[in-house]
Amino acid sequence: MASDTYLLGTDPRELERLRLQHELWLPEARRAWRRADLKPGERVLDLGAGPGFVARELAVEVGPEGRVLGLELSAAYVAVARGAASGLNQLEVRQHDLCRDPLPEEPFDLVWCRWVLMFLGELDPLLDRLAAQLSPGARLIFHEYIHWSSFGLHPGADGVASFGRAAHASFLAAGGDPDVNRRLPGLLAQRGLRIDELRPLTVVGRLGDGVARWLERFVTTYGPELIRQGLWSDGEARRAQAEMAAARQDPGTFWVGPTLMETRATR
Repeated sequence: MASDTYLLGTDPRELERLRLQHELWLPEARRAWRRADLKPGERVLDLGAGPGFVARELAVEVGPEGRVLGLELSAAYVAVARGAASGLNQLEVRQHDLCRDPLPEEPFDLVWCRWVLMFLGELDPLLDRLAAQLSPGARLIFHEYIHWSSFGLHPGADGVASFGRAAHASFLAAGGDPDVNRRLPGLLAQRGLRIDELRPLTVVGRLGDGVARWLERFVTTYGPELIRQGLWSDGEARRAQAEMAAARQDPGTFWVGPTLMETRATR
């Protein structure tokens, strides 16, 4: 990314979508931290910290004797994250370009990164820096997609399916890789990191539960941008809205989210 503007935006509607996303996925994040044996007093690097929702949770996990440093491209999100850091002296958030800026020269016990690599046009510079600068024994957790196209509303929601195809195309057109975790373990292993676990993470939702609200919000929030890009149409958007409204009343319909994979590694 050449600037601090994001493909999905940083406006208040997107911020609220991220808040909902954070609340939905926080239990899974905490399970990942347990699997990586995160302890109080440890030092954590949060790559692509966004508005700081996860960074704050990490700061609580490591406690006042630990440290969390969040690196975030967007100036708007850095401001939000710094507000969220109030009262937590162990939490710092800096504006940082992961593709261009050198990593901070300080030791970290754990690196956390979720839904970031999929948007980077180049992975090599960041992965090279991580491999070179992390101390032996440092652990890394990546939550990135492995099969984005599993996204959908079932059965037979063609308007929502057309949104999924358009969103996938938009990520590729912007230089990203929506299935980046298919490549990531190999890239880490090539740099001498030990792959500890590959764990698929998927969600299914129905009748207005948290998963359904999260995926509906994504269609509603990102749909106008896809129309602006010419990848989706007003007619398809109206069809998707009708399908989502019907799904809220039908106990036989269900959402499937894009399939994530947890990649855990050790330097």
